[in-house]
Amino acid sequence: MPHNLHVAHTRMVVEGSVMVARVRMFRDDLQKALKQPVGETPASKAAVAAYVGRNFTLVADGVMLTGEVLDGGGDMDGDQPIWWVIVQWKAAKPVKVLGVKVHLMFETFTDQQNIVMVAKQPGDHRQGLYFQAGDRTEQVLKF
Repeated sequence: MPHNLHVAHTRMVVEGSVMVARVRMFRDDLQKALKQPVGETPASKAAVAAYVGRNFTLVADGVMLTGEVLDGGGDMDGDQPIWWVIVQWKAAKPVKVLGVKVHLMFETFTDQQNIVMVAKQPGDHRQGLYFQAGDRTEQVLKF
């Protein structure tokens, strides 16, 4: 089923020095960005992990963090096949200032939008971030 919207949606939790994000992308869009099929094979999962690592970056209190893809898989959102990944980053100490860049599929779609909902725990303080193709600036959250 074709779709006219190019969007990736992320829910991220920040708790102390650990950040965990669940990123959901349209599977066909991700396949176009990777120029290969996306599936359960180790090679495919490695390609997705490397792509997300390059295009979803966090800087905690001035230090660039390396994300680790913990899991990923296919799912359906209505009639649309999606692909999701869970990424975890660990900082050396509880995060006070977090720089976020989510540039997933910007190189593939000029109308790509990436929405990130961040929940700071404890207290469930929520903030939303919005990234659109062409804008490669870092957005900063202060806790």
